[in-house]
Amino acid sequence: MKKKITITNAYTWYNKGDAGILLGIVSSLKKQYGEENIEINILSFSPELDKSKYCEDKCIKNVYSNCLNPYPYKQTKVGKIFAMIKLVFNMCSLYMKSKVAFEKTVKKNPSLKVLNDSDIIVVCGGGFLGGKKYDSLMHVFQVYLDTLFNKPVIVMGTSIEPMDNGLIKKKTESVLKKVDFVFARERITYDYLKTFLPKNKFALIPDMAFMLDEKEKDFPVVSNIRKKADKVIGITVRKWKFPNSKNSNESMINYKNVIAKVMTKYIRDKNFYFVFIPQVIVSTGDDTIIAREIRELLDASLQDHFIIVDDDLSPMDIKSLIGCMDYFIGTRMHSNIFATSMKVPTTAIAYEKKTNGIMETVNLANYVVEIDTISENELESKIDKMISNSDEITKNLNKTIPELKDKIKQEINNAMNKY
Repeated sequence: MKKKITITNAYTWYNKGDAGILLGIVSSLKKQYGEENIEINILSFSPELDKSKYCEDKCIKNVYSNCLNPYPYKQTKVGKIFAMIKLVFNMCSLYMKSKVAFEKTVKKNPSLKVLNDSDIIVVCGGGFLGGKKYDSLMHVFQVYLDTLFNKPVIVMGTSIEPMDNGLIKKKTESVLKKVDFVFARERITYDYLKTFLPKNKFALIPDMAFMLDEKEKDFPVVSNIRKKADKVIGITVRKWKFPNSKNSNESMINYKNVIAKVMTKYIRDKNFYFVFIPQVIVSTGDDTIIAREIRELLDASLQDHFIIVDDDLSPMDIKSLIGCMDYFIGTRMHSNIFATSMKVPTTAIAYEKKTNGIMETVNLANYVVEIDTISENELESKIDKMISNSDEITKNLNKTIPELKDKIKQEINNAMNKY
């Protein structure tokens, strides 16, 4: 009989980093138990879309909604308020039902039923725990529900942002104490888990997106560029709220201007071409919009040196496309994981500490620029250093990446071989 595994807290196919985490987990579960021995269901925030994409894998049976799901909602203040009211109401309702009529509630709720029918529940890794946002409690509540079924619950590859809010901290820690095992994906989170979990209930592994399968593929867009470019640099950008800035609008303008000025230098001085990689294309945060705004900041004569790819590519295709680059500059954290996995010299622009942790994991901590303080001189200096040391970086990644994958396999086997 096949082992039934449900993966919860998945986000959406349109965020290729989160999709890469999920598919990396699926790949690892196949290696752990054998592809023919498992049946996987997924709980995500965009089940209809994700079902059409993920169920192409024969191991993935179906996709359901996370038990608390505010999506879709209108991108207005009123829309967000209604989404929060909906979340709070559903959370209270589910909590009360779980106390007074749990079995009846499970039978009526497809997401709860699939959890009840599972042999193992895996919480999808990511950076949704902790921080300052109350919506992290939406994810915490899903993990709480996971723990009600007396099934092994494994949190696989998480980051927990520092928490100043006492309520968020208390609820996050209390729920994580209920799960069977937590895999932290970087040392900041690992050190935090030491403060409240027994040492036999957590371990440190690299991000699960490192386990994403890759494939050989030619991209005409890159082949055409190479006919006229000396080097090709891949790049990801994003809209950011700059929560630590006194003026977030000015900080965002500075971020875009710095990137445009640095691109201008390498286009003019070295005949480099840049390729924007579509890492997140979800409507609530389409990176392609920011890429176009940056291209508009370039002189008209230079804009054809910045190619914007806006296709809905799979995470595997994105990883393969990044692998065709000579160098990479990534704001999106998982684009940096894809790049380093493909042994491409990488400079990261860090918007949260998880980026620093990931770059430290691959021994590239010296190639990080903080988004809050980004300047033309600093970014240019890091890129110049990356280019000068590219052979050394590639050599390091050729050694480090296989070791990271082996560590993930070993730690997962150590924690899950009893289930």
